[in-house]
Amino acid sequence: MGNRRDVTFTIPYRDFSEYVPVDIARLRPKDSYKQLLAQRTHPIEKLVEQHGRIPDDLLNQRKCPTCGSAKSRHELSKDHLALVRCSNCDLVYVNPIFDEKHYRETYATKDYQRIMRDLGEASHEYRVERFGTERVEIMSRYVKPGTSNTVRYLDAGCSTGFVVEAAIQCGWEALGIDLNPSAVEWGQSRGLPLKVASIEDDVLTGETYEAISLFDVLEHLPRPRLILERCHELLAPGGIVFLYVPNYDSASRLLMGQEAHFIWPTHHLNYYTPLTLIDLLGRTGFRAELVTTEGLDLMDYTWYRRELYGDDTAPLDRIVDVLQFLANAGAYGKNLRVLARRNDETTAT
Repeated sequence: MGNRRDVTFTIPYRDFSEYVPVDIARLRPKDSYKQLLAQRTHPIEKLVEQHGRIPDDLLNQRKCPTCGSAKSRHELSKDHLALVRCSNCDLVYVNPIFDEKHYRETYATKDYQRIMRDLGEASHEYRVERFGTERVEIMSRYVKPGTSNTVRYLDAGCSTGFVVEAAIQCGWEALGIDLNPSAVEWGQSRGLPLKVASIEDDVLTGETYEAISLFDVLEHLPRPRLILERCHELLAPGGIVFLYVPNYDSASRLLMGQEAHFIWPTHHLNYYTPLTLIDLLGRTGFRAELVTTEGLDLMDYTWYRRELYGDDTAPLDRIVDVLQFLANAGAYGKNLRVLARRNDETTAT
């Protein structure tokens, strides 16, 4: 696949009766989301305070993490880092970046654990009920049970384990892994089978799964292609991978530009669209079978206008769900969801 014009897919027609609203108060309790945004640059704050920027010797140039091309053009700058667009496959990604050790340490810091704790623990039960159950139901339509007539499921980047909990309730044999010790320990306190680990670690060697999920994971990785290749190794023949990533071609970015909340270059290194994510999957031995978007684009936009500009958003608030449904149905929702099957008939390129 050379460029985005080579990729085709069909977005299924959607009916408004299927739209399920999100309870923002339960999803983002108290000021947890505001604190997340306010502290988005915590890994570089000391560097910037000392040097006025990020020193060049701490950053490494990289080629496109999808196609390997070194040709790109500048897209935007934010938080002392630059986003570029690949001239070959159209992926938007941060370049240059820190080394992988920096990112592993970032997700284990007390600051990051506190941010995720405030956001994730208080909303865990709501996430099980609203999102975990939904995600397991979607996977159930596509997954093929293993020889023991059950589904072996791995949730990589599981956070507090809310999808793992929903999978167990569905009768699946589930395991969750994450690099955030606080989230894992909290999930373990609920009796959930979670481990502090990466999908690359040897702890998973020799295991096979019928389903693997990477929810809000690929955007954080310096080498996302290697992770999908690892998923291919761990999946049984015909197994599925279910991905959630921020959608770069979303209403959020169209409305807010680089101030869109998911443009977070200290943490989000890769910015996918439906086309560029399908491209990556094809290169790593997968065939996409479901492509949809969901989002809180309009709620995030009204929050942004109220908080930063003091706007009266009441008229927009009254129609926010209808507008969000239209964004989702047109593939402009902030959260891009792609389910793909391990393709055992072709060789990855």
